[in-house]
Amino acid sequence: MFEFPLDGSYNARGIGDETAPWLVRSATLDDLSTEGERALRERGVDLVIDLREASEHRARRHSLAVRSLPLYGERPPASGTLETIYRGLIRDRAPQLTAAVIAIAEHPGTAIVHCTAGKDRTGLVVALARLAAGEPRDDVIDDYSRSGISVRPARRALVAEQLDALGLTAGSRADAERLHLDSPAEALAAALDLVERQGGASAYLVRHGARFEHLTALGRRASEAAAARALPTASALPTASARFAADPEPAR
Repeated sequence: MFEFPLDGSYNARGIGDETAPWLVRSATLDDLSTEGERALRERGVDLVIDLREASEHRARRHSLAVRSLPLYGERPPASGTLETIYRGLIRDRAPQLTAAVIAIAEHPGTAIVHCTAGKDRTGLVVALARLAAGEPRDDVIDDYSRSGISVRPARRALVAEQLDALGLTAGSRADAERLHLDSPAEALAAALDLVERQGGASAYLVRHGARFEHLTALGRRASEAAAARALPTASALPTASARFAADPEPAR
């Protein structure tokens, strides 16, 4: 997993090799600039999987292909706890979560997944895809937990304005701020524990519409990305002259 700046968006991370990730995640791409689009295309990204509801969309500035796969089926919750909302998504929106993972698996290129902040809906879809691909749970949770670092400064003022209008109690306000701004490891861990109780990510996805070939495709991409990372770069490979300088006497 690696972070990279994305002009016109934020909270962008790639999974796999830095030059050719097998999956990318970010916050909304509506304002993605020409430079930002170029940065994605240079990493092989040629499909956007947008998890937002239609009511959240604005005019897009980029020309990447987009698949709209809304998760909630209604306006996203404005308040509540992360754990409760994640539990509801895992329990009640399993077909929608699975459809997003299938879209990642079926796309022959590299997809970027986003919602509004790239934290919650994106976090669950990316976690399920990575776990089904065989990647370590600790790595998946570490990736998720990094979102708050980018999201909080980007959204603090907007969220404060939105929550002011709701007139929440102090406790409910704190929960809502955490919902909109933070990505604590324990929140995703609790959601993944629920998935584990249903047999794990692969079994959960198959139960709700994924097929064996989808899981195989995810695993293959993750394995290829791991192999690419393990290869030395061209600059790290010794040249013939360097090898000769290190061992000038030819073998006899």
